[in-house]
Amino acid sequence: MNRRPLSASMIQLYALAVLFFTANSILTVVFPLQAAEGGYKEAEIGLMMGMYMFVCMVLRPWAGQMVARHSVFTIMKWLLVGHAAALLLYVWLGADSLVIVRALQGVVTAFFSMSMQIGITEAVSDEDRGQGMAMYSLSTVLPGLYGPALALLLWTGFDRSYLFTLMILLAVIPPLLLIRSPLPKGCQENASFTFRDMFAAVKEARTHRGLVLSSVIMLIGACTFGAITTFLPLFMLTEESGSPALFLFIQAVVVVASRFFLRKHIPSDGKWHPAFIALVLISSIIGTTLLALLPLLGSFVYISAVFNGLATALMYPALTTYLSFAVPQETRHILLGVFLASYDLGFSLGSFVMGFVVQFGSYSVMFTACSLITLLALSIVWMRREEQNVTFDKITLSK
Repeated sequence: MNRRPLSASMIQLYALAVLFFTANSILTVVFPLQAAEGGYKEAEIGLMMGMYMFVCMVLRPWAGQMVARHSVFTIMKWLLVGHAAALLLYVWLGADSLVIVRALQGVVTAFFSMSMQIGITEAVSDEDRGQGMAMYSLSTVLPGLYGPALALLLWTGFDRSYLFTLMILLAVIPPLLLIRSPLPKGCQENASFTFRDMFAAVKEARTHRGLVLSSVIMLIGACTFGAITTFLPLFMLTEESGSPALFLFIQAVVVVASRFFLRKHIPSDGKWHPAFIALVLISSIIGTTLLALLPLLGSFVYISAVFNGLATALMYPALTTYLSFAVPQETRHILLGVFLASYDLGFSLGSFVMGFVVQFGSYSVMFTACSLITLLALSIVWMRREEQNVTFDKITLSK
C-alpha cells in the first residue's frame, strides 16, 4: 500500500533516521577530541575519521544487493542491532574502541542509507517519491543543527556519564521505531548475490548515461561540500573573520528549511531536468566564490551560507529521485549503491585533494578551485540538456 510522504507511518521512519544520524553527528565531534585526549596523533585521527566514508563507499553496492536479497525490513532489523552494538561497545570500552566503532559506523551507515532509500521508493507513490526522498534527506541533516553543539556541551560541560547515557538511549530507541513500520518485507526475486554479479552490474553501469551523468555531478558537488565542511572553520579562524559556528548553523538552517518547504518542487517524474540541476550548481558556484572572497567580504560572507545550503539541500534528493526512476528495476539496488558511493568518494576527495590545494596555494585558491570544478559540472549539464531518461530497456537509454 502506497503512503503519503507525511503520513504517521512515514514520519515514524523519518524519526528513526533522525535518531540514527544524531548518534553519528555527536560522535563525529566527540571522537577527535577523545582521540587527542588519549594520545592519538593527527595522522591517526585523520585515518580514523576518514575510515567512515571509505567503508561506506566500498559497501554501498553490496548493501543494495543484500537489501534486495533479504528485504528492506530484515536488513534494517539487523543493522539496527549492529548500530546498538557499536554504541554500547563505545560506552563499555571508551577511547580503546574508537577505531573499531568508527569502522562499524561506516558499515551500518552504508546499509542504513540503502535500506531507507529503497524502502521509501517502494513505500510511497511515484508522484510523491521526490517528497519522500526530500523528507528523508531532511531527517539526515536535521541532527546537524544540534548535534555538534550538543556534543561539545556534553564533552566540556558535563560528566562523561551523561554522554554515555545518551548513547545508550540512542542504541535502544531506534529498534523500537521499527515496530509496525512501513518498510517492505518482500524480497526481490532472482536478486544477484555473488560478488561476480555485483562487479558485472557495476561494470555495466558505465553504459547507463543517466547514471554516469548523475554520478559525475554528485561527485563534484560532494567534493565541494566536503571541502567546505573541512576547511571553512580553519579559513575563518586564520583570517579572523566571521564565526564558523554561525556560518555552519545558517547553512544547516537553510538545508533543513529548503528540504521541507521546497520538497514539492523536486522533480519526481523520472525525466532529466537540466534547468533545475543547473540552478542548483549555480547556487553552489556563487557560494564557493563568495567564500574565496572572504578577506574582502567580512560579515557579508554569511550570504554564502544561504547559497551553499540551497545547493546541499537540493542536489542529493533531486539526483537520487531521478535515478530511482531511470535505472532498471532488476539492478536498482546495485546501481543506486554505485551512485551513493560517488557521494562518499566526492566528500572524501573534498578533504584530501583540496587539502593539497590549500597547502600549495591558499584557502581562497582552494574555494576558487571548487567554483571551477562546479562550473565544469554545469557545462556538462548544459551539453546534455536535451537528454531525457524516461525508461531503460536493458542497458540502453531511450531518448
